Amino acid sequence: MPSPTESDPPRRTRWPLLVLALGLAWTALIRFPMILNAVDHLDSDLAVDGLTLLDAARGNWRWHYPGTPHIGILPVLASFPQALALGVNSSTLVSGGTVLWLMVVASTFALAQRAFGPRVAAWAILPLASSSVGTIWLSSRITGGHLLALGWHAIAFYGLARCLQGGGRRSAAILGAWCGLGIYNDAMGLFTIAGVAAGAILGRRGIARPAIPSVGAFAAGVGIGLLPLAIGRWIDPYDAYPAQFEATYNAPAIAGHAEILARDCLPRLLSGTRLRGVAAWSPSGWLSWLMMAAFSASVARLGALAIRSDDPARRGVAGGTLASAFLIASAFLFNRNIYNSDNYRYLIFLLVPWSLGLGVALDGLARRGVAGRSSAGLIAAVLVLGMTLDASYWYMRVRNYVKDWVVPVAYGQPPWDELVVVRDRAGDRGRKAPGAEAFRIPADVTHVFGGYWDVYRLAFLSGGRVVGVPYTMYPNRFRGWSLGLGPGRGKILILRPWEESSSDRPASETSRRRQRRVRSARGVNWRPAMETAWRVDGRDPAELGELSVLVP
Repeated sequence: MPSPTESDPPRRTRWPLLVLALGLAWTALIRFPMILNAVDHLDSDLAVDGLTLLDAARGNWRWHYPGTPHIGILPVLASFPQALALGVNSSTLVSGGTVLWLMVVASTFALAQRAFGPRVAAWAILPLASSSVGTIWLSSRITGGHLLALGWHAIAFYGLARCLQGGGRRSAAILGAWCGLGIYNDAMGLFTIAGVAAGAILGRRGIARPAIPSVGAFAAGVGIGLLPLAIGRWIDPYDAYPAQFEATYNAPAIAGHAEILARDCLPRLLSGTRLRGVAAWSPSGWLSWLMMAAFSASVARLGALAIRSDDPARRGVAGGTLASAFLIASAFLFNRNIYNSDNYRYLIFLLVPWSLGLGVALDGLARRGVAGRSSAGLIAAVLVLGMTLDASYWYMRVRNYVKDWVVPVAYGQPPWDELVVVRDRAGDRGRKAPGAEAFRIPADVTHVFGGYWDVYRLAFLSGGRVVGVPYTMYPNRFRGWSLGLGPGRGKILILRPWEESSSDRPASETSRRRQRRVRSARGVNWRPAMETAWRVDGRDPAELGELSVLVP
């Protein structure tokens, strides 16, 4: 049989593309219950995303999310086509998270195929496509731009691999512009640039003189990519979270952050279950330990490849993604604003070396004969089956979004203006024995003053008909909220703050009523807080006495 010649190219392997197609289909399918019950898990930050999407659908585009000049508007694009086709609602908003996760899966596959080959790519998407409960929850929102930042991150390293495989100044400039736009999307893009730089140095084993023009082209591209960020900050510099990235160097605080990372955030990212408070040998505990062990082994395998490989692209991508992961984990430790497992979204870049390392490890194992292939298949099956069963159990027992393990359930939701107002009974302290009354928001109410978690949900669910105004103890995402409110204009509804519902509560009738509950401000001196908010918005406090106010 004749051997292939240079004019007779090798046949392309197509089965990895079939694996990718199946992975993308499963990615969308497993998130369908979250889209179907979007109103049930709608939180305040997602509601702000919805208000931004509502503005965009009406043709009013912003440079960045309200009150957050460090997060660009690009994530809204993931929900925009669905909103145009089906209208702006909770489901079309939440569907953007699934679109972004599809991008994450596809971009990670493309990166692995470019740097390591199609076999590694097919193995690498397993932990992303099968999806832990942690990533399912994270991808049920577009909040913060973290998902888009992850997909952007993977594509940036795809560009690095291309540069290391012979790309010139043009490729370097395109990569730089992409990285600059990544910072516009989210400040986490800085860690992408740091990782790309580290990967370039490691891949080339230093920066030789001939590479200097490419470095200059990359830097110029970054500058061009940063223009939307600069323009947005110049046009709308208002920042509701000016201390979002403050550092701490207090040793006990750093140690506490390390404990949160190891026991709460990393396990939740990988498996959806925290190690803190979970029985070590329970099914959830087993899955968490298994995923942590697989993650550690995969990262170690990728680290060995970064040191030993003779291929510049493999060496650079492996080392660069690990460098980004190390830097972002370090930033997690020193970030003053780390409190609980909800901060696991800041570790999302760790999913790239986790996926690549697993792909490299399983591919290497599968090349070792029948026993190796059987072992690789068994490991993959245990990971995928474990995460799938855990997700199904979570949907069925915790969220009540499916029945009989696979059948989606859709819960009807009441009109947005139907509330349950809780009023403390005379003589009771706090909420020990509250009285609750049904309340319908009158049609002439234009503004709602209350807790951060109440007012933005109401504003979005109303389709923007009412304006949400949080108490001054919370960040106010929208400047100029008082427009349309004044003597003889508009009416404001006054509520008391209510805790946001936990993401882990079951979606029963009780929890859904709890999510719609608000506390009456009757008998509470809310006027000083309202006066402060009014003054901060540039209004004359003397006008407050002439406002039309409703306290249920």
